[in-house]
Amino acid sequence: MAVPDFQTLMRPLLELASDGKEHSLRDAREALGNRFKLTDDERKALLPSRQPIFGNRVAWAKVYLQRAGLLDTPLRGHFKISDRGVAE
Repeated sequence: MAVPDFQTLMRPLLELASDGKEHSLRDAREALGNRFKLTDDERKALLPSRQPIFGNRVAWAKVYLQRAGLLDTPLRGHFKISDRGVAE
């Protein structure tokens, strides 16, 4: 399977946060990588900027969910579902 784009990761990321707990991006990358059954090579593939593709896409999914008001960022590199995210 190819690395999913950030739009595809948005719903699963929101579902991960739906437990109301604070999650780290590291934990989210692990959980979503397992959910999409990504190989080690797919998880480690790099952009031309040398940043991991999958990590970049998870981070962008978080950014857009945060901008939509569905996630809160209590600490750098962490997130939790917002009141609006629970309501949606």
